[in-house]
Amino acid sequence: MLYDSSKSTWLNPNIEYLFNSEIIEYDLQAAGMNLIREYKLLPPKDIAVIEVLQKSEQVVAIGKLQRDRPGLSAALTDKYAVVRGQFIEANKLEDDDIICVKKDAIFVVGRVSRVNFGDNMRWIKKNVYSSYLRLTNNHNIELFYREGEFDIKGIGDVGIARHRLYLIEYLLKFFKMIESKNPVIKKLLREFVDEYKGMKMDDGYYLEFNNNSTNIDPLYNLKNLIVPLFQLVMREL
Repeated sequence: MLYDSSKSTWLNPNIEYLFNSEIIEYDLQAAGMNLIREYKLLPPKDIAVIEVLQKSEQVVAIGKLQRDRPGLSAALTDKYAVVRGQFIEANKLEDDDIICVKKDAIFVVGRVSRVNFGDNMRWIKKNVYSSYLRLTNNHNIELFYREGEFDIKGIGDVGIARHRLYLIEYLLKFFKMIESKNPVIKKLLREFVDEYKGMKMDDGYYLEFNNNSTNIDPLYNLKNLIVPLFQLVMREL
């Protein structure tokens, strides 16, 4: 198997895109707190103090403890790897079933049969998507699509806000049409490319589609986003 559960983050090199699929994000519920409970990584009196806090306060408290208690951070890292491995093994997941891993979140194709482990460990179905695209030449930015909206990994909230009325709006139309296998998308995409190359669009379309999202660079988006999309459509429809 390509994926090793000791890797806290992982992108499946064999999955660059999926359309019309059931893509589910399973998250480890209250991960830090429950790992500490399950594996007794702190003395009972310390666990009792943290347990009465609100969830956001628990996260802060555990972060401070990792800073102040030698070995706690390493112990948590080790147990994250253990529970990821349990989840994958128990559900007989192969590499083709796993899209990516983000520490305490595993994105898989289709539903799994087992989500409960031990007294405290539960993987919850957080999000369900229908399509996925990873921009391999653009810092592996990931787009998870469902019913007219995206979750985008690799661009912060400020960058996403800057692109929302421009490239993101266009990409939403693209995903909707490719899911419906609408052949008109080829014509619309050609028209978009011609307008883009002719510099006939609002400046927002030429803002670099990356985590910085600060520079106007028409060539950057053409090379790292628009041409790859065009090639994908020509190949798939």
